[in-house]
Amino acid sequence: MQLALIFQLSIALLAGELAGTSGLGAWTGALVAAAGPVIVLLFGRALAARAERSMDARESGGPERFFAFQSKGPWLAALCMAVAASSDLPRVVPGAFGAAAASIYLFACGIASILAGHWNAWRIEARIREATIIRTLDEARPLCPMPSRLAYVLAQARAGLLPVLAPLVIPVALSEVGRMAASSYFPGDEAIGQFAGAIAGIGIVFLSVPLLIPPILGLVRLAPGPLRDDLESLARSAGIGVREIWVWPTDGLVANAAVIGVLPRLRCVMLSDALLECMPREQVLAVMAHELGHVMRRHLLWLLPVILACWALAGFIAAPLAEWAYHALAPEVGEGSRESLVGALVLARDASVLVLGLAAFGYASRRFERQADADAVRLLSERGGSGETTAAAVAAMSGALASVAFLNRVPPERPSWRHGSIAWRRRYLAQLVGVPLGPLAVDRFVALLGWSSVVVVLAAILWNWSAAA
Repeated sequence: MQLALIFQLSIALLAGELAGTSGLGAWTGALVAAAGPVIVLLFGRALAARAERSMDARESGGPERFFAFQSKGPWLAALCMAVAASSDLPRVVPGAFGAAAASIYLFACGIASILAGHWNAWRIEARIREATIIRTLDEARPLCPMPSRLAYVLAQARAGLLPVLAPLVIPVALSEVGRMAASSYFPGDEAIGQFAGAIAGIGIVFLSVPLLIPPILGLVRLAPGPLRDDLESLARSAGIGVREIWVWPTDGLVANAAVIGVLPRLRCVMLSDALLECMPREQVLAVMAHELGHVMRRHLLWLLPVILACWALAGFIAAPLAEWAYHALAPEVGEGSRESLVGALVLARDASVLVLGLAAFGYASRRFERQADADAVRLLSERGGSGETTAAAVAAMSGALASVAFLNRVPPERPSWRHGSIAWRRRYLAQLVGVPLGPLAVDRFVALLGWSSVVVVLAAILWNWSAAA
């Protein structure tokens, strides 16, 4: 969903540039945008009803088909948004205000499609929970009451939308502020102002996330006891300072964990209630060790140069191609059509930068996850006094991944843009049994990736500086 949400936001922000390219009227565009969430709601509702009938008949496949469609719903809405953005909708109100209003409307339609999917999913989640009551009691796990449909949708929105939107919206908003400030006070340096604003926004996100996430998600402190003692002992053995260990209350709906914050005095670890209640102790420790691996490798800090390098490389590729296409096509079109050609090529360039940048960032992020998995195995093996990775440590981390997939109803082979599929990660872990506790190939590759990103970012800054001069 994260990737679809990024595309939805990008389409909404590009509404001003896309306006009028399809020839559709404003009302048609508005209706097409609204059709996205309506289709997701109605078709998803039909699939949910079919899934319930298949569950009553003890047939397989119904819930799987529903959840497969639910994952595709935001992409369908993004397509509708793109068609609507290319209509005359952003031009209904002249000027920047009209484009901004259209962007807000389009993005609201995208968010509505996600909420519609959760609205339909509530009944299926309730049926699955009802069907597993006996198993839950047999395993001595707590029974969590299913929230009402509205409470479920709001909880999913709070868990899935707010933590993603805040890191996206703040840098984008400040980049626009930087561009407008440069346009007013330093004409000609708009690109530098936009870049500086984005950097400031990313910095603010990195520093403020540990303070924003706990109240947004309603986190509560993990109670003192043997589990907390084990988790804190694991952090101390890794040499990692953790200010707090939070429990993420989700009514048993989400099994996930995350490290929050870069600075040691602000850094926290967040573990969801479903993860703590449904996974064996050794798997919970493996999840904690994985999160500590992110901290040991400073993945949160390295993400900044990696993100910037991905977009810089995408720009280095797309900009010359767009310029070449203009020189190749301009002689073939009349003078009156060249302005439209320029607009189309700029749009194609920006879309290419977005796609290439996201693809490169996803590749890097998946390697970070693989390295954190390996670090978890090493940390657990060291804790057991071994000089090489143990089968028990590998089984704990691999089992934790399998449990997360099962509890979140994620097929193990399903690709993940940022994390990689569960099966891909488990196959790698299976190769680590008996490996000496030293640097691995993934460690050398990630180090090369990080420092190469720094070089690319510095080269991009120098290139922009020289071009402006």
